[in-house]
Amino acid sequence: MPTFEQVHEAYRQRLAKSRPNSPRAFYEIMVPRFAVPAASLPFTIGSVLAAYRMGLFNWPVFLVSSVTVFLIMTAVNACNTYFDYETDLQNQEFSAYSGGIRILVEGKITNRRHALYFACALMGLACPLGLSLYFVLHTGPWTLGLGFLGALAGWFYTAPPFKLVYRGLGELVIAGGSGILTVLTGYYLQAGHFDLSIAPLAVALAAGILNVILINEYADRRSDARSGKMTWLVRLGPERAARLYQANQVVSLVALLAAPLFRVPWYAAWGAAALAARPAWRNRRQMAAGLWAGDGINELTLNTFAVHLLVELGLLVGLLVAIGLRAAGIA
Repeated sequence: MPTFEQVHEAYRQRLAKSRPNSPRAFYEIMVPRFAVPAASLPFTIGSVLAAYRMGLFNWPVFLVSSVTVFLIMTAVNACNTYFDYETDLQNQEFSAYSGGIRILVEGKITNRRHALYFACALMGLACPLGLSLYFVLHTGPWTLGLGFLGALAGWFYTAPPFKLVYRGLGELVIAGGSGILTVLTGYYLQAGHFDLSIAPLAVALAAGILNVILINEYADRRSDARSGKMTWLVRLGPERAARLYQANQVVSLVALLAAPLFRVPWYAAWGAAALAARPAWRNRRQMAAGLWAGDGINELTLNTFAVHLLVELGLLVGLLVAIGLRAAGIA
């Protein structure tokens, strides 16, 4: 795994290579590196879980819906970059994982309004695809509601008039959207109904992504407070937020351990827990020791992201193995 310094330097180099108003600059405000673990992977986990439970997989639905989810997530990222400009401008302690996307602050898109137009264009591309799921592929009555809920919650994370992150609701939006709604939607679009087997995986992923957000807020807490962004870290303070972080880790691992009770293959759930347990425990000890107060926050940021990614990849691989074993008549 690359060190935090290597990731940060690579990020600076990417910024430097983004020429003003270039396609690369607009690509950067989409933040696809965040869209994949925050939306695409959880959505795929829900879809594959449905395939395991139902014994069927609808490829046209998966492909169209995957592109739709990715477009919505990247539109939300571009929108948030635009509406968070003033906050990001104040943040001089940014990193590859915090401080916002620096494209607008660095003047890589000279007319900031174009970032908002680009976000609207991405959302506009997602709309007909989402509508086709319901009207053409007949995925079920909840299809449009799930899509609109995710899009609206993400858009108004920073956008007026709601500006949810400025009202202390941002973490709930991310945990609910990236941890619960994406898994739920992936399952529903394949199965045509909801199922309790989604619950432990959704809880585990929601707790994990919440920790990713919390740890990123440590570097941003001063600029967030100055700008009026009422993140949980600003509200709770770093010590109590560190205890919440540790509690989230427990919730995530316990949810994975309990998943077989909800008819999730034990080797998928426990395998994901085993992959994440050691780095999660290390992160827990470092948070308890107060390493978030110094340069240790850099390693904690990278390792928190790694734990969440290990859980996602562990679940996905485990579920694919379960499908393979069932197809082979072994399970």
